[in-house]
Amino acid sequence: MNNHSVKAYITQADGGYVRLKLLDTELKNTLLDLGFSQETNVDEYKISSSDDDIKANIFAKLRTLEICFAHGREWCPAEVFKHLRDIGLLSGGFRVIIWTGPDRYVVRDEK
Repeated sequence: MNNHSVKAYITQADGGYVRLKLLDTELKNTLLDLGFSQETNVDEYKISSSDDDIKANIFAKLRTLEICFAHGREWCPAEVFKHLRDIGLLSGGFRVIIWTGPDRYVVRDEK
C-alpha cells in the first residue's frame, strides 16, 4: 500500500457494465444514488453502461469521488478511461490502482 486512501476501485468496465469494489462504506448511498446496484458480494456494485457516452458519464462521476481505476491487462478500467479520453468523451487525469501482490498496491495519479 501507499499513502493514498482508496475508497473504492473499478474492477471491470469493458462490457455492458461498470463494476467496482467498495472499501469505504460511507460511499454506499452515493453509489446507489448514481444508479449502482449491490451485487451478491456486499462490497461489489455494478451499473449498466450500454454505450461509450453513458460509460464516460459514469467515469466522470466516479473520478470526482476519487475512485480508482484498476490497471492491468487488456481493457482494464484504466485503459477504458484512456480510450474514452482519446475519442474525446473524457478529459483530464484520473487515479489508478496497480496491484503488486496480494493486498499490495500502488496508487498514482494518471495525467
